[in-house]
Amino acid sequence: MYNDDASVKSIQTFGRKELKQAVKYIVTRGLHRDSGRVQQEMEEMFRSMLPPRQAVDPHRNGLWRPAIEVYETVEALVVNVEVAGLDREQLNITIDGDRLRLRGERHDRKQAEKRSYHEARIPYGAFGADVFIPFPIDADAADADYTDGFLRIVLPRLKPRAIKPRGVTIEQGQGAEQE
Repeated sequence: MYNDDASVKSIQTFGRKELKQAVKYIVTRGLHRDSGRVQQEMEEMFRSMLPPRQAVDPHRNGLWRPAIEVYETVEALVVNVEVAGLDREQLNITIDGDRLRLRGERHDRKQAEKRSYHEARIPYGAFGADVFIPFPIDADAADADYTDGFLRIVLPRLKPRAIKPRGVTIEQGQGAEQE
């Protein structure tokens, strides 16, 4: 940038306004010239802020939470869960009142191999998720399908009972005395 003594002296004779403009010029010029390096440094900085591979939220009892989509249709509540690399037997789904509870565990099948990771963003170990069910459902008609690493759970709405109108007979109460 400014390596010679003449440049340093000329910067020292600038006023505050000129110095700010010179610094702004140097910084912006440097950013344009080294944008690839700056982008790489920013990516490394953001990566360093992410939790390490095995870190879990202590409030979740050591469980990691898979990516989940929850939406409702006219007929049902639909829950899509991304849990690739599992067998159906490794998944446990329960309905407890107004909660859908999902539990399981993903094992690193090649854990014994000696590896040097460049990036590790696939969580292993026990996982869990609880989903609030916002309306009454027919738990007996619930359905789940596990295909291509996605678990799809369909919880049908409870159909309202048809109540037929009927008359109610009014009887003479015994608590009222007649004179």
